Amino acid sequence: MATPERMASRRSLLAAAGAGMVAAAVPHTAHANETPGVTVTNLGPAVLGAPIVGAALAGDSAFVVTRGLEPATLAEYDLLSGRVVNNYNLPTGLGGWGAVVVRGAVYAGMYSVADIHRLDRATGQVEQVARLGTEEFAFDLAASPAGLIYAGTYPRGKVYEIDPATRGVRDLGQAVAGLRYVRCVAVDDGGTVYAGTGTSARLVTINPATGARTEILPAALHGESFVYDLVVAGDYVVAGTEPNGYLAIIDRRDPSRAVVVATGERTVDAIAISGTTAYFTARPSGALYSCQLDTGELTKLAVPVAGQETRGVFVRDGVVHGAAGAGLWWTLADGGVTTVDLAEVGLRTGPEPPQSLSSVDAERVLVGGNFGLQVHDLERRTSRRAPVDGEPKTMAPVRGRTFMAVYPGAFVEAYDHKAGVVTNLGAVGGESNRPRAMHRVSRDHLLLIGTRNEYGRTGGALAIVDPETGRIERYDDLVADQAIGAVTSHQAMAYLGTETSVDGAPPVATEARLVGFDLATRKVAWTWAAVPGATAYASLIHHDGLLYAVTAQGVLAIVDPRSRTVVASARIPAGRPGYLGIRAGAVYAITTDALLRVDPDASMTPVMSGLAAEWYNEPQLAVDEETGDVFTIRGRDLIRIHIQ
Repeated sequence: MATPERMASRRSLLAAAGAGMVAAAVPHTAHANETPGVTVTNLGPAVLGAPIVGAALAGDSAFVVTRGLEPATLAEYDLLSGRVVNNYNLPTGLGGWGAVVVRGAVYAGMYSVADIHRLDRATGQVEQVARLGTEEFAFDLAASPAGLIYAGTYPRGKVYEIDPATRGVRDLGQAVAGLRYVRCVAVDDGGTVYAGTGTSARLVTINPATGARTEILPAALHGESFVYDLVVAGDYVVAGTEPNGYLAIIDRRDPSRAVVVATGERTVDAIAISGTTAYFTARPSGALYSCQLDTGELTKLAVPVAGQETRGVFVRDGVVHGAAGAGLWWTLADGGVTTVDLAEVGLRTGPEPPQSLSSVDAERVLVGGNFGLQVHDLERRTSRRAPVDGEPKTMAPVRGRTFMAVYPGAFVEAYDHKAGVVTNLGAVGGESNRPRAMHRVSRDHLLLIGTRNEYGRTGGALAIVDPETGRIERYDDLVADQAIGAVTSHQAMAYLGTETSVDGAPPVATEARLVGFDLATRKVAWTWAAVPGATAYASLIHHDGLLYAVTAQGVLAIVDPRSRTVVASARIPAGRPGYLGIRAGAVYAITTDALLRVDPDASMTPVMSGLAAEWYNEPQLAVDEETGDVFTIRGRDLIRIHIQ
């Protein structure tokens, strides 16, 4: 699930090699003006790919909308030729979660501004037909028999009605008072609208004429975070949930009659109905299931793309099709699955907003993207993409592998440098969903991971991972109602920085804290509100007996963790604050605008500015321990900063 991306407008879309293919990097060297003796080398796009969100099917054509690329692309994939035959630029937005076909035209619902765009298939013209108030996401679109379009939105959790003929827009209001997400919508043959919500799962019917609402989700599922997908056909309403992967089969005419099926998965991604059979995909497995609507009998049919989310499932002439988030189209026919990488057959690729960054050695730099890890081989001047089951939010190298903390689901995955493959070690577990920080404990190579809980749920966890055995230990809610946003360590003490943020809901806690966590006893030694007014710590690092901390508000605090006193503090001068790192015995800070050297008195010297970095998450840097070179992002390009 995405939240609004904080990114500047990209200057232009770069022509790039296909996802998963080897491409030559073209380094470009320039000298930074800010500091003599600094050389900057542009290593090309940090992450190349064609991840998708919205998907729809019309006859022999499938339509998909890209995610995070600028401009966003609506692509037409011809099922008969197996080629992408058209790539259309969409006027606004970074991607489109919602897609629907109405009377031959294709509509896309966008983010991070909730615009509705229309593709006229006869002329190839794309135009904006509606803007949905001040909403940021049009998460799903559905069409009525009369040709009206209904959209579910975020962050105000509304349902909108769009008349494509007149371009009229009608605000039907919040689906459920106080809930911020309408994650999915559907319309039955009588024109009744169904809306599935989050971050508290509800399913309501809406009469567009009167505005009357009726809640129909079985009460047993009200503890779920989302009704994640929804379909209505014949006598049935079928809804899937997250994070416990239930499938609810509801009698449309008598909603009190419902069957709840436990799938054993985390998320029911996408659903389609054919006759009395529902077909759906689920994560984390990526499996395709069938469910008999009259009996609730569940059958696992195949795993089209392991670990992938599915953006749409479609049944056509007895064949099941699906669109996977990494930009893959799969087909199940005659008991076998065929998979097509759309980028290899014409889907336009481009640079994504980077998720994370890690330097392995003097030869390789890894950058996380959506469902992929870009591996830059600096010696060979190549760049290739390895598939990942989500978004690597933070990374750390340990003995020939780079470990990744992956959203959603807070999974721990490892990329083997020699074999070039990614393996899944497991999930942090509990209610952990969004990894926020990772740190390698140098003395014993343990990994510390800080997480935030599921949507709508306060708190988070510290996970301690043994890379050798794969064992994951979790310590929940070390500070009440706060997640763990930053981690570091020194000797037997882990230092944690909390954050008050709750995904999809208002925070309960008001002030972030620093925490000392004893790795020997596995207990909290102390907590401290070191920076008044801080709502989150973006980064922590221990150096020369002091703890350097960066808050979300851009305050740099240098503290003595033994006496718990602030030694020095200052405001970071430019850009959105990010990670700290150590190079040649000095602390460095990165922001979206600048690389800064930090002195023990909290004074900061710019090493390079003007980065205009388009990070998806907090800005990150990686230091090559052999050469002392610093790697980070400028725009959406990977750069190497050599400091003499």
